[in-house]
Amino acid sequence: MTVYESQLTEGNLKNYHIYITAILGHLTPPASDPSPDAPAKAKPMPKSIRLEFNDLKVNAEIPKSRHGRPRKFFREHGFVKSFFERTGAVVGDTVLFEEVVPAHYRLSLRKAAVS
Repeated sequence: MTVYESQLTEGNLKNYHIYITAILGHLTPPASDPSPDAPAKAKPMPKSIRLEFNDLKVNAEIPKSRHGRPRKFFREHGFVKSFFERTGAVVGDTVLFEEVVPAHYRLSLRKAAVS
């Protein structure tokens, strides 16, 4: 089981988005712009990733910059807001992305250590 982590910031909580930087590096590289060491038959990066938390499920689009590069967060406001509310997420907590299959993740939250 592979698990990726994303620590929450004030901006995440305010704008209802979660950084997916840790996941992006493990998604298939775009076929249109493969790196020199990418496999010759590289599949394109998925347009969305499947996320679930208990009964919440969404196919979250991977937004692109104006230059066509993947952004480092997903913005599915309803899903993220519900996830934050149900988990009691605060700044410093960590979202855990457990990979179910490629481009499909089960989310959970690890609370920040209280000092």
